[in-house]
Amino acid sequence: MNGSRRAALFLLFAMFGSWIDTARAEDLPVKPSVVAPINPFLVPKLEEIVKTAMRVIREDDGVVYMTLQGSHSFAAETPILFFRKKGSRLEVIATGKVLTEAAHPKTGKMEIHVELDKDTVIKYPVEGDFAAPLSDPNALGNGNKRDQSDFLMPEEEPARIKNDRPGYLELGLGLIYGQLATTTTTVANIAKQSNAYRFQNLHVAYFSDFFPVGITMDSHEGNFPTSTYSQDVVASKESVSLLGFYYRFPPFLDKKLELALKISSLTDRFQTDNADENLLSTDVSGMGMGIRGRFDFAPLLWKPAKERWFDLTLQSVGLDFSYFPTLTATDAGVSRGSDSNGSTGMQFRASATALVWIKFIPWVKRWMFEGSYGFRSYQLKFNGPTVPESIPVPIPIATGTRATERESDFRFFIGFRIDDPIRSLFSDGKGKP
Repeated sequence: MNGSRRAALFLLFAMFGSWIDTARAEDLPVKPSVVAPINPFLVPKLEEIVKTAMRVIREDDGVVYMTLQGSHSFAAETPILFFRKKGSRLEVIATGKVLTEAAHPKTGKMEIHVELDKDTVIKYPVEGDFAAPLSDPNALGNGNKRDQSDFLMPEEEPARIKNDRPGYLELGLGLIYGQLATTTTTVANIAKQSNAYRFQNLHVAYFSDFFPVGITMDSHEGNFPTSTYSQDVVASKESVSLLGFYYRFPPFLDKKLELALKISSLTDRFQTDNADENLLSTDVSGMGMGIRGRFDFAPLLWKPAKERWFDLTLQSVGLDFSYFPTLTATDAGVSRGSDSNGSTGMQFRASATALVWIKFIPWVKRWMFEGSYGFRSYQLKFNGPTVPESIPVPIPIATGTRATERESDFRFFIGFRIDDPIRSLFSDGKGKP
């Protein structure tokens, strides 16, 4: 314990202590009392010190006897501070120095013998009083003894930047159960709407522990149940990717509610083997902006207070909204126009996330399950000359086509969430997921 920690401990005692005017008449003059104000924020520290302090057994002619706790040992001349608990205060009563250690002749328990410094005695220690060592940087151990005078000070975690928005990495795989509905001003692409389908979904999210930023990626792809104008089944598939770039604001409402601004990037590719205007291959892309809100019932990096083999909790519920002021839609082959200026879109999703702690799984113990409902809709506006089908005979497509597409779905995925892996590069290796 260095000089600054010694001073801090002594100051703590002084803040709680009161100097009492009663002393042994034959040794000391009467000293006035000084009552120190009580700091309520230090009361837990007081209880911690009292719990771990040594207890006085007896005092005999200026030598105080105490039982050593555990395997602690103190070098000779180690300074010792004596105090007495007075309600919610500590009263400093004397100081002394270690003389020696010896086993009690009857019990065999190791005792520490401390010689009082009579010039500092306010009250002589009695049975039940407390004692705490003050570090002596120059104290040397004898044999297997060593200066352990800082055993009352709890081991402190490494200093870490305060962060109300902890970073994390999560990865999940799941399924999408969705349906696509379309309306158009002409027959072009009207067969794109479909009954229920099921796609696989990939979810990745990373939020920094150093900066209030993060990125998410959700993508899915699969085969669409589509048919031609003549009700012939044709092969069609869709692949969709949504990237989100977030800026996280400090949480509020008792650090339960977090809002984040969002910039979104959308890529939607629909491909079909159909050759006529009834079903078209179309690429849709655009940049948007939005906001995400999340209410946390449990910490983002939740771990059960009492670690069990299996535990779970509802971690959060959230809402996510994006608006795309400009979309680019391009038809392949048969086309509804040369450009899509004026097209817009939006995306909305409501979700709930549960965290599962599985102790017996190595390395990664924090798993997650997320369910959500949402939709993505486009308002497409085509301009310029169109390209009709050419076989068997050209069928013209009217210019100025308008179309609405709305894809709604339920999503479920299972994955894991770990601490920011970049943070772990700067840790002492003791961190756990």
